[in-house]
Amino acid sequence: MKWFENSDFWELTYPFMFPETRIEKAEEDALSLLKLTGFEKGDILDLCCGPGRFAIPLARMGYSVTGVDATDYLLELAMCRASLENVEVEWVKEDMRRFRRSGSYDLILNMFTSFGYFQDHSDNMRVLENINGSLRQGGKFVIEIMGKETLASIFHPVTDCETEEGLLLIQRHRIEEGWNRIENDWLLIDKEIVLGRWKFSHWVYSATELKNMLRDTGFSNVEVYGDLEGAPYNSESGRLIAVSTAD
Repeated sequence: MKWFENSDFWELTYPFMFPETRIEKAEEDALSLLKLTGFEKGDILDLCCGPGRFAIPLARMGYSVTGVDATDYLLELAMCRASLENVEVEWVKEDMRRFRRSGSYDLILNMFTSFGYFQDHSDNMRVLENINGSLRQGGKFVIEIMGKETLASIFHPVTDCETEEGLLLIQRHRIEEGWNRIENDWLLIDKEIVLGRWKFSHWVYSATELKNMLRDTGFSNVEVYGDLEGAPYNSESGRLIAVSTAD
């Protein structure tokens, strides 16, 4: 089983990966995202939707939304939250390497560094090809990751922090393959009890690398930003946002 398919990982890290403050801020972020892309109407795909952080508020706004994820635990949370809020979203469990609905969407989102998980670079390119193929002509694609420039400026081999729940999270990081990938080793401790340990790695991309990948998979008008409000991207930006168009 790949690390991103491990429900145990998501269940134990969920409280600090998706705190309620982050969930609540999603509606504000969704509005910023719509403004950034100039999107007004159409069908939306939230690819790697997780617990429905963006899918649910967008559906609440009246959009037709599909949420796709490969993790049972996160999808179940998304479905429960949508049901409690009486919001209708089409939920689909599928691997992003396989999900493709030709010409079905006007806007596709891939948020919160939900890209670059696969060992082979060709698989990541296949994901972008699927996204391009799933968009209608002129449709927009928004991807949000931590850029290589930012990671390089804040990188520490070992970090630790206390979560809001009082747990100790120790993280070890190692750069691999000439700054193409990062390997992470997370240890989650409650007092003296080890709740979980996970080793996982993923690709890291600079703004230029990401723009070239998007262009190579058929996108045009690729623009990069430092946040969802459209700030310029630089090494001090918290996130790398790329907005591109399907021809």
